[in-house]
Amino acid sequence: MRILLLFTIFFSVCGLSKSQDFYGSPEFNNFWQNLDNLKIRNGETAINYNGSPYLFETDQGKLILADEQSFEGLTMRYNVYNDEMEIKKGDQYYSIPKEKLFPSMVLDGHHFALKVYVDSNKKQIAYFEEFVNDSLCGFFIKHNIFLSEPEESRPYKDAKPAEFKSKMPGFYIAFNKDVLHEVKTKKDFLELAPAHQEELAAYIKKHKTKFKKTDSVKRLVEYYNSLQ
Repeated sequence: MRILLLFTIFFSVCGLSKSQDFYGSPEFNNFWQNLDNLKIRNGETAINYNGSPYLFETDQGKLILADEQSFEGLTMRYNVYNDEMEIKKGDQYYSIPKEKLFPSMVLDGHHFALKVYVDSNKKQIAYFEEFVNDSLCGFFIKHNIFLSEPEESRPYKDAKPAEFKSKMPGFYIAFNKDVLHEVKTKKDFLELAPAHQEELAAYIKKHKTKFKKTDSVKRLVEYYNSLQ
């Protein structure tokens, strides 16, 4: 059992190695130089919980800027529950702002990108892990961790704290670099595909594509891209 400190953070800071030339990026340098002027508000609430909201914690994280400059050797982790990328400075983790300046990062070999997606007919923004990053058809997954409710003690049964648990990730595709749409079935994929429906339908039937299997959907997307 651990104690989770929940933080509400207006902005973020990051700890960079002195050997890295972040002055080479005017935008990033401006961000860095103005850190002392930014206010950080911490609202701390202690919660007993089991499990973890984090994935891919690493001290070899890589942050890639919009101008494709990158900074490596960072201590980073992905807070899946809050959908926040966190970076460490000193003893504290801070959330990286969801801005165009910070479009992608690599954590423990996993490539993530900040993407626009459709949820309940509304456009949202979130972090997605890249599996196929192609301008014709891209394939991304959205990791999912939820917090279960604590259970009070009952006769012959001990109390249980809240627990972070993993759920099946969401599978998303984007055609022609458009926004991401979730695909759960063959019908979803064929309705979104702008061309080659007959070939795709035949491929899905022949290869028994399973829309809950990462490798299966990845092969389908790669097949579609090969048709162009």
